[in-house]
Amino acid sequence: MLPRRNVPGVVVLGSDFKALGVIRSLGRRGIPSVVIDNLPRSAWFSRYVTKRFKWQGPMEDDAFLNFLLCIGKEHHLEQWILFPQQDEVVELVARNTRQLAQVYQLVTQDWDIVKWANDKRLTYSMAQELGIPYPRTWYPAGEDDLNTMKITFPAIIKPAISIRLQYPTRLKALPVNTHEDLLLRYRFATTILNPDEIMIQEIIPGNGSAQYSVATYCKDGNVILSMTARRTRQYPIDYGLSSSFVEAKEMPVLLEPAQKLLHYMRVSGMVEVEFKYDQCDGQYKLLDINVRPWGWHSLCIACGLDFPYIQYCDVIGQEPKSLFPHYDYRWMRLITDIPAGLQEIRAGITTPVAYLRSLVGKTTYSVFDWRDPLPTLGDFGSALVRSVKGLHRKGL
Repeated sequence: MLPRRNVPGVVVLGSDFKALGVIRSLGRRGIPSVVIDNLPRSAWFSRYVTKRFKWQGPMEDDAFLNFLLCIGKEHHLEQWILFPQQDEVVELVARNTRQLAQVYQLVTQDWDIVKWANDKRLTYSMAQELGIPYPRTWYPAGEDDLNTMKITFPAIIKPAISIRLQYPTRLKALPVNTHEDLLLRYRFATTILNPDEIMIQEIIPGNGSAQYSVATYCKDGNVILSMTARRTRQYPIDYGLSSSFVEAKEMPVLLEPAQKLLHYMRVSGMVEVEFKYDQCDGQYKLLDINVRPWGWHSLCIACGLDFPYIQYCDVIGQEPKSLFPHYDYRWMRLITDIPAGLQEIRAGITTPVAYLRSLVGKTTYSVFDWRDPLPTLGDFGSALVRSVKGLHRKGL
C-alpha cells in the first residue's frame, strides 16, 4: 500500500501484538508502517507493514540508537513518527529525544516525564505525595535490612524497573511466604538486579477480576479521552506477564486518582494506569503506569477510542476530537488465555462452564483477524521459538 501524499508513516519499534494493534489501526487508513525488532513476532507478518528491519542485539543501547539514526536517513524516513512499544525502548527514546528528533517525529516525551512511569520507586513516591493508595512497599538497601524491616507475608520481590527481572527469568515477581523464602529469593534477585532496584511489596489478595485500568489520551497532564476496563484474566494467573482477557467496564471511581497522577507527571499521549481493588480495606491501589501502547489497547479501538490514530493525528497537528467509548466489547489473547483459564480451573478460581460462558459476547482479539491472517501464524511461531529457548536455558 502506498503512503498518502504528504502524510508521514510510522516507525514501530517492536513487533508484538501491541505493535500489531498500532500497525493495523494506521494501515487501514493508508498510513504505512516500518517495523524494527530483534525477534520477529506477530506484527512482523502484517499485510500493512511496508518494510522490516531485523536488529541483532538488545534494543536499549547506544548501538541501536545509532542504527535508528542511520536507517532514518538512509531509507528516507525523515519526519516519520517513531512509536516504541517496550519499556526499555521507551526509555532509550526518552533519554535521547534531542538526537532522535533531528530525524523523526516523536510520541515519547523526555526522560524527566517518562521516569515517573518506568521507575516504580518514583511511581510510588508520586502516589504517596498525592495521597493515592498503593501496596505497602519496602526498599532494602541490603540483606541486613531484611531482618529489621517489619515485612508482612505473603509478599513479592519485584524490580523497580520491570524488565530487569522479566527478561532473564520470564517472571514479573518472586513470591515469598516466609522469612526464609525472603532471604533465599532476595539473594537470587541480587544476582540479576542492583540491590537499590529491589523492592518488596505486599500482595493484594484477589485474582485478575480485581484488577482494573484507566486507558487515556493526555495533553500536558490533562486527560482528554478515557475509558476503563477490568483485566479479568492474566497469564500466569499469579503474577501475570500480561493480561489475557480484558472486559470494557465503566469504573468512574478510578478516573480522579488517574487524573491526579497524570497531571503530576505532565504527560502527553497514550497512557494506561493500573489499579487493584483491595478487599481488605476497600481501596483501589495503584500498581503501574504505562506511557506506551498497553497490551489490550485494541479493545479501546473496538470501543470507539482508536488511541494510535488519535496519537498519530495529534503529532501531525490535528487536535483530538471529543469521543465517548461504548462498553460492549471484551479483548482476548488466545495463546495465553486458554492456559490461563486452565490454571484458574485447576486452582478452583473458576469452572469449565464459567470459563466458557465468559467467552460469549462481542470479542476483539490481540492477533487473530481474518482481514490480516498471517500474524496469527507468526504469533504461534514466535511463541514456539521462545518456549524452545526457555527450555534450552533450563537445560532440558
